[in-house]
Amino acid sequence: MKLLAYHGPVAVAVNAINWQNYLGGIIQFNCDGGLQMINHAVQLVGYDRSGPVPFYIARNSWGVDFGDKGYIYLAMGMNTCGK
Repeated sequence: MKLLAYHGPVAVAVNAINWQNYLGGIIQFNCDGGLQMINHAVQLVGYDRSGPVPFYIARNSWGVDFGDKGYIYLAMGMNTCGK
């Protein structure tokens, strides 16, 4: 989070196997974060700690029709999807 705040966007490797069904909200479960499951890269561009579930904002490369206009939200502190 500090790196993102002080230096800008950060590339991360993730497990995106279930992301094709993502319609919105914060991903907190059902996404294995083990190293053997990593299969995609995204860019963390921000975060939000104001709600009950703090999350990272990730920009995906699948275009604006994916998720929230090309973005997906990943819960902080849970190794969600390997990020």
